[in-house]
Amino acid sequence: MENIIPASVELISIIERNFESKSLDYKGPVMWDSHDKKMRCELVKDIIGMSNTEGGYIVIGVSELSHGFNLVGVTAEQAKTYESSAICQFVQNYVDPPINVRVQKVSHRDCIFVVLEIPRFLDTPHICQKDYPDVLRDRELYVRTDNNETAPIKSSADFRLLIESAIRNRKDSMLASFRAILTGAETNTVKRMPSVEEQFSAQVKAAQIEFETRNPLKEKNYTFFAEAIFSLEEFDRYRFPPEKLERAAHNAHVDFRGWPFLFIHHNRPDYLSKTDDGFESLIPGADFSNEDMLDFWRLNESGLFYKKQLMYNAASEPKIVSVPGIAYYFAEVTHCIGRLYESLLTDSDVITLDVTLFGTRGRGLVWNNQMRWSRSQYEANRPEISVKSIHTLADWRAGVEDIAENLTRAMLKGFHLENPDVEQLRAYIQKLLHRRL
Repeated sequence: MENIIPASVELISIIERNFESKSLDYKGPVMWDSHDKKMRCELVKDIIGMSNTEGGYIVIGVSELSHGFNLVGVTAEQAKTYESSAICQFVQNYVDPPINVRVQKVSHRDCIFVVLEIPRFLDTPHICQKDYPDVLRDRELYVRTDNNETAPIKSSADFRLLIESAIRNRKDSMLASFRAILTGAETNTVKRMPSVEEQFSAQVKAAQIEFETRNPLKEKNYTFFAEAIFSLEEFDRYRFPPEKLERAAHNAHVDFRGWPFLFIHHNRPDYLSKTDDGFESLIPGADFSNEDMLDFWRLNESGLFYKKQLMYNAASEPKIVSVPGIAYYFAEVTHCIGRLYESLLTDSDVITLDVTLFGTRGRGLVWNNQMRWSRSQYEANRPEISVKSIHTLADWRAGVEDIAENLTRAMLKGFHLENPDVEQLRAYIQKLLHRRL
């Protein structure tokens, strides 16, 4: 079929997420009908709201049920009506500055899906500039809400968040430019005293025990997990007030692939529970392929963040791990650090990241879940692989792509891949961060 290609692994994970978020919206099988202006304006509204929040994806061909979603796809005739130039032209009639929507038509499970990729605004939020009855209002600012809906800004607090996001986007761009000029400069870090390490280690141990206690998948004996730990250079158990910490966590809830690295279930407050010195979340589930999902994280008032998640392909035979999947993981980790701590620390404060992949012995690298090499050619011979990186907050924020690339290369060495295609790794990282999957 013309212009319809097989869905990539990344888009499959988005199509099959079975869960909407601020950055992921499902729509039933409809065509971009020139005679149905209301439907097109409703899409424009979602596009504006998504771009004014964090960007994201709208998947056409997933119908909503009372208990979830159903992958039904669209017809070839419906898919044919979605053309980037026509959609962008229509959107630009209603929004300023313009939003360049990318359209992908993909096949999956013998169905066709249309995926609209919505970029996040750069430094100027998008404002609606034309009315459409009961849908769009002139001079309105639309955003995505915690209920995964699109609505106009209603309060000064929401407006302030939008302005802060614009300032942050601009600041990050400037930081990246400065960092490019100063490439090669080393970060001066303060050596931690053993007592500080021991106190953070005790909190890590407590989080690990809690995960093992609450793990609902114990009987399945999964071993392939990723563990990420963010720690600071000074220890104070009650350094950050709970309300400030919770706001920081919400700010770090950014969706790149349909499931944020720091996930907060806005419609299920029972998934977020208080601890003696912070709060935590454990979310089990399954995607449309019935692959188990398990996500646990804990954020302490000391500033320590701990996360353990079941990795994709955990149950695969033969045991494999995707190279792009590792790159995407580190891009999300690095981005999350900057967002989580930007309101808690100064740019000169130092943050340490420790990441460990468990269950790696006998697991071989593949490229996009397809055998680019013989699996045994790049196969881990140890049960776990760890990498570490230490930077100031300013460097974490300005150097997301560089740091994610370096961490990916370090992890791949554990699978005996010494000289990966660096340009390809960087391309994967950029695709994810710019939502061009």
